[in-house]
Amino acid sequence: MKNAKYLPALLMALLAGLSSCEPEETSIRLTSSERIRIDSLAKKQIDTLATFIDSLCTVQHDDMVQQALDSIIALRKAEEQKLRARLKQKQ
Repeated sequence: MKNAKYLPALLMALLAGLSSCEPEETSIRLTSSERIRIDSLAKKQIDTLATFIDSLCTVQHDDMVQQALDSIIALRKAEEQKLRARLKQKQ
């Protein structure tokens, strides 16, 4: 699970790479039963992937909240230091 935190970045990089490829021209005609079959297969895979991604979010939630909190605290400390420096200059 140590490498699980890199998985979303890897998935996004793969999707970005795939979306930049130009699709080839095809002239395939699918029957309605073939379309239904493809849709059901895609739905199963999407549902499986969604469950996996949700579990990653659950695992990473605490770390993400802590990072966000640390970032907010760091910003507020920097703002406070700027304000204190301005007050010293005015005095």
